[in-house]
Amino acid sequence: MNIEIDLELLKTTNLTPNEFIGLYLTLRKGYSYLDELTLDIDWKNLEEKEYVQTALGTKIVTDKFKKLFSNNFDILFEELISVYPSKVETSTGVRVLHAIDPKAKSNLKARNKYKKTVGNKLHVHNRIMKLLKVQLKIQEDNLAYLQNLETWINNHTWEKYENINENDTGKTAKRITRSL
Repeated sequence: MNIEIDLELLKTTNLTPNEFIGLYLTLRKGYSYLDELTLDIDWKNLEEKEYVQTALGTKIVTDKFKKLFSNNFDILFEELISVYPSKVETSTGVRVLHAIDPKAKSNLKARNKYKKTVGNKLHVHNRIMKLLKVQLKIQEDNLAYLQNLETWINNHTWEKYENINENDTGKTAKRITRSL
């Protein structure tokens, strides 16, 4: 059995790799693997964090852990569509960035690409939304240059805003240019 561990997920949930593997195997009913591995897991700590419950000596993974993986993708994409501007004002008029309806055929390519990027990982979607909000705050005076939604997803543009603190999104975070 292969288990992929997303380090970003561990960071955001404050789980150790051993705790994640233990929870994942418990969720997937991989008890035989759990017994074979020598993992240092503090199950009481996981109960306090509300990731697991113990009932009649059996550990049951709670919805809090399950929600990290299984989500309704339609809701995630609708949230992206609602936050990402659908049109911007330019010097020559209005430029459309995406359709307002998330189920519109013109959003299909962007939707499929976003699904490949996010999959069923809520924490990835939340990170993208956080970085999108940082980008929009930084570019609020200059939205005319915002990319089409599909291009924004293809290029993973949100990654450019990874190390920018939300509090630094004022004038200091804007691009510095010089005249030659």
